[in-house]
Amino acid sequence: MERLQQFFTNDWAIQRHDLDCVMALLTPSIVAGNLQAADDFLKQKELVAKAVAAPYLAHYWELDDINLPSNAIAVVYLTGMLYAWETDWLIKTLQAAEANPAVCGIVLVIDGPGGHVTRIDVAAAAIKESTKPVATVVAGSMCSAHYWLGTCADRVFAVSQFCTVGSVGAMCEYIGMKNYFTNLGIDIRDIYPDGADLKNEETRALEEGDESLTKSRLEKVHRIFAETVAENLGIAYDPTLELFRGRVFSADEAVAAGYIDQIGSLADAITWVLTEATSRQAAKLYN
Repeated sequence: MERLQQFFTNDWAIQRHDLDCVMALLTPSIVAGNLQAADDFLKQKELVAKAVAAPYLAHYWELDDINLPSNAIAVVYLTGMLYAWETDWLIKTLQAAEANPAVCGIVLVIDGPGGHVTRIDVAAAAIKESTKPVATVVAGSMCSAHYWLGTCADRVFAVSQFCTVGSVGAMCEYIGMKNYFTNLGIDIRDIYPDGADLKNEETRALEEGDESLTKSRLEKVHRIFAETVAENLGIAYDPTLELFRGRVFSADEAVAAGYIDQIGSLADAITWVLTEATSRQAAKLYN
């Protein structure tokens, strides 16, 4: 049930309607008391990372295949809502690609609305610190937490002008359970010693209708998110800019504004990574 607990206790960098959709899918199982079905729903998505090598881009290898050709490209798929345990998998996958001498670069294929904030900064740092070229391909949407990650790459492609990117910002969803239990005739009391007056202060404030502590915490997350994106894009962080206030852009608008690099296919991204890797390898020979 750890995944289910993380789902309800994490802060989010996500588009709200996508969160609502998943909540609608989880709620019937939870209301029916079938928590196992809800937990199974959260872990059913397959996490995919493969490797390709030019010129046969239609053939895939496992990243740990001992027969992986040299100058292979690791292709990592980030689709759907991004959960904290998937971010952990992403970090390990990036580390494996970095350590594999047969892998010369990485392509992130992204189609997602965002997700949990937990360890996103660690995954973002792993992308930015890669010694191998990294490209992002937007296959549908790249919003919120996915935009945080995707813009850390060296170059960002979108397969269509109708792809969407942006939604910079953080949120949390507070679900108060006390009234629910009270209506069931269950008396719940939180009792603290006088010396622990700040214990759970944010939750206690929310129960009293005060959102100020939560907003202050989320503002810190938002600023780190926005400043990371600004650094990735090579622009100054301007809190009045629509990008940093949560606006979503179509891919053609984003290219024009400099929020992604170009319209291009997965093959274009792989070719760019291979070319960049070859250029870096050649530069090392003469330095």
